[in-house]
Amino acid sequence: MKQRMIDLLRADKATEDYAGAVFGEFGLSVDKHYDLLVVAPAWKPTRIMEGYDVEISCTAEHAYLSGYEVKYADRLIAWIQCSPGASSLIDELSLCAVLDFDKLVFVGAVGALVPDISLGELCTPSWCVEGNLANGYLEEDILSYKPFGKVFPNDPAFVAQVAELVREMGFAMRQEPVFCTDSIYCEYAHMDFILRFGARLIEMETSSFYRLADLMEKPAIALMAVSDNTSTGNSLLVRSEAQRDAYNQCRMQRIPRIILEIARRKEL
Repeated sequence: MKQRMIDLLRADKATEDYAGAVFGEFGLSVDKHYDLLVVAPAWKPTRIMEGYDVEISCTAEHAYLSGYEVKYADRLIAWIQCSPGASSLIDELSLCAVLDFDKLVFVGAVGALVPDISLGELCTPSWCVEGNLANGYLEEDILSYKPFGKVFPNDPAFVAQVAELVREMGFAMRQEPVFCTDSIYCEYAHMDFILRFGARLIEMETSSFYRLADLMEKPAIALMAVSDNTSTGNSLLVRSEAQRDAYNQCRMQRIPRIILEIARRKEL
């Protein structure tokens, strides 16, 4: 991991026992090797991997957080479910910097901002706009942080490999620019501003995810299912049965299969 990640860990006054902290929070052990670490705001493997040939163990469960181990053939996946929002992802994923894992995957829902992106489509960020303030706390000098900058995937070669894997599996995956917001409720009052950045998708965490992946020096990719579309009026609460089915198909069929295949392939 990079020195800045080490400095952040050392500066934490809440604990000096990070192995104990990550075990207490998520039930994950620094003594195990994980082929893949999945971070998911809200999503749990017990829900989206139901019916797959996997063994899922809930290793820790709290009011807003939970940890899991997913065994798939001879592979072991660590899974942390955190609260939505950049600040939660930063706090919880940072704990996992002490774990022994090979690859990092983010999974979650994303909103579309343009009419040509349909509900249920699989997307990954081509780049992210930092419309959040939490990323500033990753800097040595908070005042040096300038929001609304671009964050690119930290390992483009890995993203390209996963994109090719997705094509081999017969799925379509869009690479689109994403705006990361701090407020789902208030974003609608600023939509003209948000669209000026060229964003075609909107969610809360992926700019922070790629920043942390860079600090941890881990190959990473975000896999997202389109859950709503502001431009067409298909909100989370106003969707047809067909749209709900399309979203659930992406969330519970395509994304789980891709996760398992990423874990299985050592060459990625």
